[in-house]
Formats: sequence, C-alpha cells, structure tokens
Amino acid sequence: MHSFTTARLLIRPFIQEDEEPYCQLYADEKVMRNCGGVFTLAQAKKNFGNALKAIQRKKKTVLNWAIIERSSNQFIGFQALSWQKPTQTPKPSIDNINQVEIGIMLISKANGKQYPEEAMGALMEYAFNYQNVDRINAFYANKNLATKRFLKKLQFNFDPNLQDNTTDNSYQYFDKKQWQNSVIILLYEYSL
Repeated sequence: MHSFTTARLLIRPFIQEDEEPYCQLYADEKVMRNCGGVFTLAQAKKNFGNALKAIQRKKKTVLNWAIIERSSNQFIGFQALSWQKPTQTPKPSIDNINQVEIGIMLISKANGKQYPEEAMGALMEYAFNYQNVDRINAFYANKNLATKRFLKKLQFNFDPNLQDNTTDNSYQYFDKKQWQNSVIILLYEYSL
C-alpha cells in the first residue's frame, strides 16, 4: 500500500493519529445524511481499528487512505477500495475480473473545492496501475447529487439497465480499458 500526491493532496495509508478526525467524520450529521446515518463513537472506533488491521493483511479486502490537504497539512477525509463482493445490487459484472468498490468521505469544509475529483482520480490511477484492477464500481444514494456530479466529471458510466429500482441507490462503473484510452488521448494531446 503506497502513499501518493496530487497537486493539492497527500493520500496516505491510515495511521493511528487519524482515528479522532475519522470518528468526527462519522459523527457529522451533514456528512452522514447520505451514508446511512451517524455512527456512535464506539462503532466509529471499531471501524477505524478494523481499517488499520486491514493494512497489515496479505489478502486485500479493504484498503483505506487518509486525504490530507497539503497546504494546511490537515486531515480532510478518507477514501477506500474494497475487494469484497458487492453487497448492493445489481451485481456489477458476472465476468471473473478484478473489480473493486470505491468510496470517499470528506469533511464539510472541504466541499466545493473539487477535492473528490482530485482524490478519486488519483486513487483510480493507483488502482489500475498498482493493484491490477479491471473495474471500479461506485454505489451511492440517489439523493446524493454531489456524488453523482463528480462521478460524471470523472466519466464513470451510468447504465440505466444496471440500476436496481428496488433501492434508493445508484450504480456507476469505470473500466481499465476506458482508463487506458483516456491516458492515451491525454498523452497524444500533450505531444501535439
């Protein structure tokens, strides 16, 4: 598991000092309104402990990174890749491919600064280049319009036929081939 940077962010594996801001994030009603509601302090601490333990496991299940604003050196959120079978329907793919679910949570004061696009774009690059991922899946609450907007900016695919109309959730995905084509186009445009 590696750390990596963007123009404005340091994205690094969790360390023990991240527990307090992590727990504050899960206790924030505004942040958690689209994520199933706030957690108790005990629930948040347990989740954080499990996230730290997951870093040490040889078999990947879930990997979490803290998102640090470089200019202030402040924790502004975290993001994760999960190799667990999707708990939400529809099943993203019946193919035997290496796919992950991606997620991000940011503190309220980080909103409106395009940090989700920057952080998740970097994590997608890491997943495709260093974790040999074939597909990245994103599940989110239909009412979470901010997530829907930034997934669109990142060019995630929305297929109406893959939506589960029995839940309040939406699903989008991004494939490695799509990523490679984007990189090739960028390199070509840069060389002109």
